[in-house]
Amino acid sequence: MLRTLWHHPSRRFLSRGGTRSLSSFYNASTDDRPFQKVLIANRGEIACRVIRTCRQLQIPTVALYSDADGPNSLHASMADEAYLIGTGPHPSESYLLQDEVLDIALRSGAQGIHPGYGFLSENAIFCEKVNATDGLTFIGPPVPAITAMGSKSQSKAIMEQAGVPTTPGFYDASESTVQDPQELLQEALQIGFPLLIKAVMGGGGKGMRLVWKDSEFLDKLEACQRESQNSFGDARVLLEKYLLKPRHVEVQVVGDHHGNYIHLFERDCSLQRRHQKIIEEAPASDLPSELRERLGEMGKRAAEAVGYYNAGTVEFLLDTQEPDQFYFCEMNTRLQVEHPITELITGVDLVEWQLRIAAGEILPILNQDDMPCHGHALEARIYAENPARNFLPATGTVWHHAPPAESNTGINAEGVRVDTGIRQGAEVGVYYDPMICKLIVHDQTRDKALKKLVLSLQQYQIAGVPTNIDFLIRCAQHHGFQEAGAVNTGFLDDYMDEVLPGVSEDGVMSENEALPSVAVALGVFASLLKLEGRIGIENVDLERRRRPSPWNSLSGSWINGGSLRRKLELSDGTTANCTSCRDGSYQIQILSEDEQEKTSFHVNGVFSSNQELKVVVNHTHRITLTTALHEVEGIIQVCMWPRTSELIQQGSYFWQVLVKNPMVPSSLHNTAASVGHGMIKAPMPGKISRVNFAVGDTVEAGDVLLLMEAMKMEHTIVSPVAGVLQSITYKVGDVVVDGAMLAVVGSEDDEEPEAV
Repeated sequence: MLRTLWHHPSRRFLSRGGTRSLSSFYNASTDDRPFQKVLIANRGEIACRVIRTCRQLQIPTVALYSDADGPNSLHASMADEAYLIGTGPHPSESYLLQDEVLDIALRSGAQGIHPGYGFLSENAIFCEKVNATDGLTFIGPPVPAITAMGSKSQSKAIMEQAGVPTTPGFYDASESTVQDPQELLQEALQIGFPLLIKAVMGGGGKGMRLVWKDSEFLDKLEACQRESQNSFGDARVLLEKYLLKPRHVEVQVVGDHHGNYIHLFERDCSLQRRHQKIIEEAPASDLPSELRERLGEMGKRAAEAVGYYNAGTVEFLLDTQEPDQFYFCEMNTRLQVEHPITELITGVDLVEWQLRIAAGEILPILNQDDMPCHGHALEARIYAENPARNFLPATGTVWHHAPPAESNTGINAEGVRVDTGIRQGAEVGVYYDPMICKLIVHDQTRDKALKKLVLSLQQYQIAGVPTNIDFLIRCAQHHGFQEAGAVNTGFLDDYMDEVLPGVSEDGVMSENEALPSVAVALGVFASLLKLEGRIGIENVDLERRRRPSPWNSLSGSWINGGSLRRKLELSDGTTANCTSCRDGSYQIQILSEDEQEKTSFHVNGVFSSNQELKVVVNHTHRITLTTALHEVEGIIQVCMWPRTSELIQQGSYFWQVLVKNPMVPSSLHNTAASVGHGMIKAPMPGKISRVNFAVGDTVEAGDVLLLMEAMKMEHTIVSPVAGVLQSITYKVGDVVVDGAMLAVVGSEDDEEPEAV
């Protein structure tokens, strides 16, 4: 549990009833709680996070759930009360329905509304409605601050007046609702390239485009304005000089209703992809003390300039070409996704601070020098996405979930914390952000915290949807990230090829290189034998040579005098031939890419429990794996996580293999049909946002046929070949599933386009 500074008995606060001793809050009695009931106008991980603090303060909570989430979703289950909101799964049909949120708050008897992050958290109109409703309080900043900081052009003007350094650029001070593209192009030419086009009301990486040269400006302007209109209801943009590979450092600020401000140090969020943060750390490493102090003071100055109260974040860009220079980027008028790392270095529960400030209490720390900062913390964002497919968002059922620490309970004794909105059996859908959990670690030094992060990621088990965990591990282990202060926003531009899983270029693997494949091949082979009834469950010694009462020894496959053999395609592209032997052991051959060369291994295995597989390779290497199996429509999904340091040190983290159940007729297997060069399928579930061509149009290879929205991002669907557009299956606004046939491109003479 976080140390709560508000509970220090020597401190006092000004409540709505007068001045009282803070020591009374240890018991959080009904009279002393900042609110008697709180509604969380959000979902998923952040809703669970707010509920956790409310539980500690003995404040009853009210949750909302959409059709897509349902009453059994984790956040709805954790709350004391839960209400269905809206009539559809899309945010505009549920969580964004302001009047319905207010109605549920009043019906449930809630006093405060916590908006979390995203959705309505930075909506000034909603904030105003809440505060104008008798008996309700918005747990967040004031309306003028949200309005001012929600407009990037207005916020830059305010910061300039306050003496906070800003990036050179162009913004329309008139706040005109219509912007002429040609006028913006002329402004861009004066600023110089590269530059950023940014949505005036944007945030979270949405409505932002990097432009390297004038010839691509107008196309990217149109795309940015369209995404901005769809995401924020406002197509206006500003232009900003693009700093080449800066560091992204933000300052956590907090203010109360009494004019007091304090900062809780800074966070480095430089490791990003498409302007979305991946791994964050606090405090920022390798910063000169004078620069660190200036950043904190500028953060407080920015908050004071807009009369801010509650928790907020001021983002800066540090110029790596001129290390002592930094520029205001934006202010987020809400709790940030990465707030836990600040909590771990300061011991502050920021959600509790939000609640108490909203109730009118004075900050418990007024002198900046009294704010503690201990150790180092890192946070990794775990997304349901597929790095191997250009990080496309993924959907599915999480049929196995075993985090390295208990979820949503705060930091454990080992310094590991897991904040998540999912649990085993949860559905990850297309309608919301693909982030499913956050892994946070803390230790005395950055090096120790980084090692703990890598180990905890390696221990995190999720199956059912692809995740970016392996990608996160590779980023955290990379020498460019290991070096303190070396990471900038261009990290992935420089090292993407090194942090994405690669394919071996050698024809034959060495024995050590092949160990993971050997272990996985045995696990898959054993799974097939179990399903065929060839093996059962019994603990036996690894080296025992008798035929057991089958499963745990993985022998027992010699039935009716014959051996079994399977050829397996593993998820890393490796091919393995597996054969059972008369002595109860196995022979596994790992084949080269052309299958002309092979390396053979003698293997024994035992399941010490239903999930733990122990393997001995060539009588020398002992390997332990945790396994999980799942079957849908005749396809078996076998997932494995190493528990042996020898594999982990090689970078092996997770294997997933899909194989047909041999006991199910082949006609029932749900295999994907072959897809031709001219047949375009949806790479993910999503919503069609734009159609650029009509049936009969001539298209070139690479032409953008469609635009899809998925997980709050826009994705382009291009033609793989030149030809004539023969069909388009969907129209703008249609929701499509993963793998749906979107369009067909063929030659003018084709009656039926080729399907390869």
